[in-house]
Parts: sequence; C-alpha cells; structure tokens
Amino acid sequence: MDWNKTKTIFIIVFLILNSFLYILYFNRYNEVQELQVLGETSIEERLQADNIRYESTPENTLKESYISGNIRMYSSKDMKLMDNQTYDISGITKLLSTFNDPVLIGNLEVSGVLKEFVNRHVYNGTSYELFDIDVDAKKAVFFQVVNNRQIFFNQNAMLTLYWNEDNEAYKYEQTSFEELESFEQTENLLSDERAVEVLYQRNLLKPNSTITMTSLGYSTLVQLTETQVFAPTWRVRVELQNGLKEDYFVNAVEGKIIEFNKESEEIEED
Repeated sequence: MDWNKTKTIFIIVFLILNSFLYILYFNRYNEVQELQVLGETSIEERLQADNIRYESTPENTLKESYISGNIRMYSSKDMKLMDNQTYDISGITKLLSTFNDPVLIGNLEVSGVLKEFVNRHVYNGTSYELFDIDVDAKKAVFFQVVNNRQIFFNQNAMLTLYWNEDNEAYKYEQTSFEELESFEQTENLLSDERAVEVLYQRNLLKPNSTITMTSLGYSTLVQLTETQVFAPTWRVRVELQNGLKEDYFVNAVEGKIIEFNKESEEIEED
C-alpha cells in the first residue's frame, strides 16, 4: 500500500469536507443575519428599498366573524319577472337571462355605469358589486356582497354581464347564496399592512410595482353540499411596472395566502 498516496487522498478529502462545512456555516450565518435585519426593518422600509409604492388605508373594523350561507335554488315560481327578459334556469342553481331587445349600457369608461345598469336591469342586481371588466371579451364579472363585502371567486356567488359591439347588454348569468348569516363569535383580523407583509415575505410583490388598493371581503373556508362557510379575506391589488394588474388574497384571520382556481370558478359561457 502506498502510504504517501493514501495520506494525500485523506488530506484532499478533509480539505473538501472542511470547505463544505465552512460554506454551510457561512450560508447559515448569512440567513440568520438577514432574518435579524428583516426583523429590525419595518415593512415600509423594505417596500421602499424595492421601490414598491404603498399607502395603508386601514379599515375601521379590527374584528369580524365568519359567515355562512346556502346556495340558492332558483325557481320560476319564486322569481319576480323583469321587463324585456326571458329566463332560463340551468341546474337549479344558475339563472340565465336574455334581453329580448338588447339594452344600451352607456359609456363603459365612466365609473359606476355598469353598476347602475345592473341595479336597474338585473334580477337582484343590488346584491352584486363589480370586480373586473374584460373589454376584449365584452363582459364584466360581479361578485355577490354580504355585509357590504364581496365574496371572492365563488362559482355560486357570481354575476357575468355580456354586451355587443354597440355596448348593448344582451344577456347575463348569475348564481347566489341566500340565508347569509354571521357567526356570533368574532375574530381578530390582521391589518391590511400585515397582509401586504405576508405577500412580501413570499416574494410575490415585484420591485417597482404599486399597491393600488386593499379591500376586505370573504373567501370560501368550508364547502359542504349546499351550505358554505366564508372567512374574512384581504384583497390586495398590485399594478406592475408594465401596467398589468394582479390581485392577491390573504386570509385575514390566519394570514394564509389564498390561490383561487379562477378558470374553474368562473361561470362558463353557453
């Protein structure tokens, strides 16, 4: 056995092992230092460092309760007929309405025009608030509201309005919950600032972006056959440097990020 050669191999192995251990120690040390810095640095300072613009607009409500509701089963016997509309009910839980003569909506660029139209021409239209407009697809999506807050991306609490080239509405589809009630017990809510911090810690907020809005609503927590339970949820809208807009949602009680499967949640077109 060549002892000199064996000794050289051992020395090389120990050098490699020492180098590996040093790298592990160095990386761990940097992680600890970074955590300490983050702990000492406020969320405002961290956002400023990444040029993320944000002004907190906290809600007055510090406590909120969960709510529950039953999926509405539509029946032509129970409905108040609207003028100039023909109804059809799909699968009991979805109302389809067609305007016999398309109705002019007005200038879509004017704030509140769509909401005013829905209030006047859609069955139970006051129960919905506008969430998003798709100009190219010529449709607008509304979410049902409870306690003046939207129920986010629930396929049983949506209204979709469609219009033609002349800005005339020709049909809409809707689903809704009924018997919506708040739980007796209230929960302490995270602030909107804390919700933004959760998103920042998950690296979801991109540098050079602007947080344009935070609002409180609800998201599905428990889904049974006909009854569902909803949790208070923060919506955070972010405008990217290229002008695109993104929405993020954070459970306002637990601080968990909610990722909706928006493709399956949307009401399908006929």
